[in-house]
Amino acid sequence: MKRITLLMATMICLATSALAQISENQTLSTTLWKQGVATCAHYTAHARGFAKKIDEIKAKYPQGYTLDDLNEVYGNQGRKWEKIYNEFKEVEGKNGSISDLKELVTPPIWKLVEPEFQAYITEHPEAMQEVPAQPEDQKAEGEKAEGDQQQAEGEKAPAVADGTTSSGMTCPVNLPLWLGILGSLLGLCALLTALSNRGKIKEMRRVFARELDRTNANLQEFSTDAADQMKALSIRLTGKAVRNTELEEEPLHVIEEKPVIVEEEVAEPEEEAEPQKEVVEPEAEEAVEEAVEEAEEEGEVMNLFMSKPDENDDFTRVSDTLEPGNSIYVLTTFDGTHGKFEVIDRPEVHRFALMMPAENLIRACSGNAIQIPSGTRIVTDRPGEAEFIDGKWHVVVKAIIHYEG
Repeated sequence: MKRITLLMATMICLATSALAQISENQTLSTTLWKQGVATCAHYTAHARGFAKKIDEIKAKYPQGYTLDDLNEVYGNQGRKWEKIYNEFKEVEGKNGSISDLKELVTPPIWKLVEPEFQAYITEHPEAMQEVPAQPEDQKAEGEKAEGDQQQAEGEKAPAVADGTTSSGMTCPVNLPLWLGILGSLLGLCALLTALSNRGKIKEMRRVFARELDRTNANLQEFSTDAADQMKALSIRLTGKAVRNTELEEEPLHVIEEKPVIVEEEVAEPEEEAEPQKEVVEPEAEEAVEEAVEEAEEEGEVMNLFMSKPDENDDFTRVSDTLEPGNSIYVLTTFDGTHGKFEVIDRPEVHRFALMMPAENLIRACSGNAIQIPSGTRIVTDRPGEAEFIDGKWHVVVKAIIHYEG
């Protein structure tokens, strides 16, 4: 019964929160529109590789920021920021809806803008109550039409008090705000109910763990007994016990003569194998030298060894040599700006990377269920691509990998 009540409260909370949201076609207030335009400009700059982190902007402007606030931070970025600023400054004073904000940026950027903009609306409900700004010509026509309507209503009936209908029923003006408050209260009640059942859930987990351990022990004992029975049955069917008894009765000198013959036969091929190694090694060295000379004729090749990427998809700890315990990827570049990378094909590197695949591989690689190691060797099916931006190698296209072994 408690679970049903908790589920119903959660559904009511979600439905109420959905009603309290602003529709995509509703005209935003001036504050919301400026915040939305500034957010779109900020993430556009971030996508082009030179904007500051969003946490730094929030710390500097906790009550929200505008395009002019961003201009104070990025004014020293040169033409990159100037182009973005001029582009969004043209639409800052026009006002519009959430649908109009979507058209200002590309879909990938809008996926980053939307959650932050919705969070700003939730944290600043007073901005929803502001009257949306209108162009001067529409404002003049609206004031004239409103005056004519008030004059006509004044002649027909007495004025009705604000927020009250002619039938005497009260109609709250801040309905979305009240719906949001109600949804928050319902969510708080659901959270308190979940916390009260936390102790019971822990006890159920303990009981389940004990039962699981007991079941595993029973299965292991059954498996051991089954193996012993199969071994006894095999001995009966094949007569292995009889043959073992016959071998024990054989004289010892017969068994001791066998290793002498094997040692004499093995000694001869070892002397013949030595001249073959001396012939193969120079050919392999010449092939490697020819491959290096061909690569140098095409362009200057540079191999860099890198550790895992950070949260911004930038490789950390770049080195000219392999660093055991740190290096995971090797990047090959011909111009120092663009390059292709793959996982280093060494067993010790694979063991180190598979210890924490979520941190070492996910940000730079993709593949089928790579977050769950299913082997001991990492195979690169397609190298990834990276660019050197602002002094760091940034992942542009992830490598495709799979596990073997």
